Amino acid sequence: MIFRHATTADIDRVTEIVAHASKRLGKAGIDQWQRGYPNRESIVQDVENGVGMILCMGAEILAYGAVIFTGEKAYDDITGGEWLTQGEYAVIHRLCVSEIFVGMGFAKQFMRAAETMAAERVSSMRIDTHPDNVIMQKMIGSLGYTYCGDVVIESRRLAYEKLLNK
Repeated sequence: MIFRHATTADIDRVTEIVAHASKRLGKAGIDQWQRGYPNRESIVQDVENGVGMILCMGAEILAYGAVIFTGEKAYDDITGGEWLTQGEYAVIHRLCVSEIFVGMGFAKQFMRAAETMAAERVSSMRIDTHPDNVIMQKMIGSLGYTYCGDVVIESRRLAYEKLLNK
């Protein structure tokens, strides 16, 4: 398995994966990614900014997400708790798994690879998810993330942080 930066050649397939993930969330009754975001423009911007990352096996894209080191403005206004750290951090956004590989552990593998990459630069990783996205909450918890409070991205999101070993 390879963890690498997404390229312009990956944009079409990643856009399909994101669209399928959005449909899965909608069918599950989760009001996340139901308003046209993320979309192709989001993926293009991720690639242009060098933050789009892919977990793949050969030419097959298993999972996609953005690993960002410039912070997340919405995280400045956390309510109902506080972050574990105050310094620089990495954040994962737009994490999704190809419809062919859902439930096979590739989201966890993506997260672990992102944590390894981030640990070279920062001391913690942050992520948020919709309150109804129980599957993501369980995965985040199983990877050792701590619930820190709520943030607003479109609507209320549960915010988590994990200390990384350098």
